[in-house]
Amino acid sequence: MPVVTPVPLIEQSAAAIPLFSGGDQDPPPWLAQTTTDVASSADWKIAEDEVDLLREAADDMDAQDQQFGGNRLWRPTRAHLLWVHHMIDRGIYDDQLGQQLHALAGKFTTSLGWFSYDAGLHGQARQYFSEALNAAMLTGDDVLSSRTLSNMARQAVDLNKGREAIRFARLAQTHAGMWSAPTRVTALLAIREAQGHARVGDAFNCESAIKRAWKEWDRGTDDRDPDWTTFLNQAELVCLEGMCRLDLGQTARAQKLLAQSEKLQDVAHSRNRGMCLGRLATAAIGAGDIDHSVDAASKAIGLIRTAGMSSTRAAQQLKIVHDGLAPHHRARGVGDLLEEIRAVVA
Repeated sequence: MPVVTPVPLIEQSAAAIPLFSGGDQDPPPWLAQTTTDVASSADWKIAEDEVDLLREAADDMDAQDQQFGGNRLWRPTRAHLLWVHHMIDRGIYDDQLGQQLHALAGKFTTSLGWFSYDAGLHGQARQYFSEALNAAMLTGDDVLSSRTLSNMARQAVDLNKGREAIRFARLAQTHAGMWSAPTRVTALLAIREAQGHARVGDAFNCESAIKRAWKEWDRGTDDRDPDWTTFLNQAELVCLEGMCRLDLGQTARAQKLLAQSEKLQDVAHSRNRGMCLGRLATAAIGAGDIDHSVDAASKAIGLIRTAGMSSTRAAQQLKIVHDGLAPHHRARGVGDLLEEIRAVVA
């Protein structure tokens, strides 16, 4: 079990400031009237349909993240999370509804960590991931533990902490076994482990984990697949393998996989497609294929400008492309592309 740095839970730390005092801590607009109504009431009974609305809001935010990215989502998600803690602390409810509220708080917390991570707020993301994991451990929620550790493994790779990513992914697999997780979950956790091995240059264990991921994925979908695994379609798994190959220095193989993934990507999900294009542009540079790098990077810029992509992670990948293409600034189309990248990621 990893050592998780304790952080104050929101219901504890929020006491130091007025709840919903303005700005991005305001309650969700559709709950504003409820906030007014309960402020002067000592008998606030939580209604099940109110919890259902919040659960739907959490699902909607996760879907928006998969489509556009998390830059615009972490603030409203924090407001929703604060409201859920307000309900837990001050409302009246039975044990069953209380369990639902705590599960919902965990869902919002790990999503908030992911949105913060996608927005490039790594310290904030790690705090929320730690809080979600601590809550999951205290309540015995192995599903939340699996999801949160998967998120932590992905972030650890981006922070160049490959060994930490491997530990998180393996612990997530342990928790997945405790709830007999379906194959989409085990496939995701296997590829997360593979990414950690790739980041530390361990090709043997990376290959093994990639094979496990595809074996699990090939077993198909299941009615028990949680919503946080719906993004893991064929295009995304091909992309994640391509990212592993890129980290291992297998640039030609990475370029082939990432090009395949880009063709398979759902055009509606601009963030995932943008991440794939950025990695493809990077792989093409490594393979000496400047024309294809320019083409991929240009498409990624188009997603930022016209498709509503809002992901600092994707923008940072374009910065990597910029630095890789800079020595080739005299090549056809490169100079103009470098200016475009500077314009969109400044």
